[in-house]
Amino acid sequence: MGEILSFLSGFGRQSTTGLVALRTEGKKVSYANGDGSRPGKPVVISCGEAEWRGDAASLAHAYREFGFGNKTRCATLLAAGDYQISAVEAPNVPEAELKTAMRWRMKDVIDYPVEQSVFDLLQIPSAEGAGARPRWIYVVAARNELVKTYAERFDEARVPLSVIDIPETAQRNVAALYERDGRGVGLLYFDDAGGLLTVTSGGELFLARRFDFTMSQIRRDDDDYREDLYNRILVELQRTLDNFERQYSQIVLSRLMLGPEPERTPLAAYLQSNLGVKVAEVALEEVLEFRGGVPDAQTKWKYFHLIACSIRSEGRPQ
Repeated sequence: MGEILSFLSGFGRQSTTGLVALRTEGKKVSYANGDGSRPGKPVVISCGEAEWRGDAASLAHAYREFGFGNKTRCATLLAAGDYQISAVEAPNVPEAELKTAMRWRMKDVIDYPVEQSVFDLLQIPSAEGAGARPRWIYVVAARNELVKTYAERFDEARVPLSVIDIPETAQRNVAALYERDGRGVGLLYFDDAGGLLTVTSGGELFLARRFDFTMSQIRRDDDDYREDLYNRILVELQRTLDNFERQYSQIVLSRLMLGPEPERTPLAAYLQSNLGVKVAEVALEEVLEFRGGVPDAQTKWKYFHLIACSIRSEGRPQ
């Protein structure tokens, strides 16, 4: 089970049906089948959902209903509350010893015993001219028992799980498709669990930050409430981007992309008028090829991170 417990590990050769990203949540198992390994636009082959009763048997039944076999490689996404991601100063040790050395610093990152955790590292590229400035790294940690439960459930269902991914790295996959002329791209996405802001440059994740604001709040039809909420989102965004600019002055942010919404809200227009950075809305059909036709707004919003996970490219580090 060692490979599965590495959140960010890469893949070997993929099957002809690409990668299936699965998420078990509530009473549903949802999936997106994509392929980011071919030249040109990444391909989204299909997506959908089926009933899930919380056990391996219903997962196996859903997987068969989706039409996949035991040679199709799969990933699953952790929910926001299942893990912690923290930027930590990297110890001054050889690269081969970095993960071992980081275990000693985990006590400052997680709120449970280190012995009960499984973690992986995501390098944050050093700023140009950083000199003797400390190097930082993202630590992604989860309780070992939780990850073991995921792995055993998929194993019992005979679903070939290859990696356990997180929304931050999945979101990066889409943001990277919007990069132009060596400039960075911010991507802000909201669902009913909250918001997630990422900043990428050169296909690398430089910033990940979560917000408490939810899509249900953003969609609320109350002008006074909306004005106050949008202003609070603006303030938090501005502070975050200002800090990022000071830390990574070599990265010019070309624009902030606002992720799919179930229905269009005034948020993009509000941010464009007040943020001081070009704001655009993500149109997945511009950067992805949908084999079964372009899905509607609700579907693009609902499956955004699954789609983003399914187009993982083997051509760059994951």
